[in-house]
This record gives sequence, structure tokens and C-alpha cells, in this order.
Amino acid sequence: MRQVTFPHSVESVARKVLAQPELMAFESAPRIAKHIGVSTSTVIRFVTHIGFRNFAQARGIFQMELRRRLS
Repeated sequence: MRQVTFPHSVESVARKVLAQPELMAFESAPRIAKHIGVSTSTVIRFVTHIGFRNFAQARGIFQMELRRRLS
């Protein structure tokens, strides 16, 4: 099994948005950063670290997943 290693601050973002995916789906990168206590660039690094081109693409995927869960 492969393990993904994140820098500490990026891991903070990962843990929070996986626990509360609505943050990524409906909040801006600066608001997520403020909520978690990291910089906006850390939120963007998380998004690119997990394979998205940009924040908007990640937000769209999180929104689609939340819709799927609710239907």
C-alpha cells in the first residue's frame, strides 16, 4: 500500500477538508486558510499536491461529490 506524505501545514488542510468537505466545496481559499490557520498559498499547495490544476477545479469536484452523497 502506498502512503502519501504531505508537508505538515498541507496535511492540516487535508485533514480539515476531508473532515468537512463543505469547506472546500463552498468557501474561498482565503477563508479556508483563515479557518484552518494556514496561508492561502498552503491551501493552493494542497490542491495541486492532490492533483488538481487549480482551486476552482478542486472546488468543482468537492461540490459534485457532496451532491452525489446527498442524492
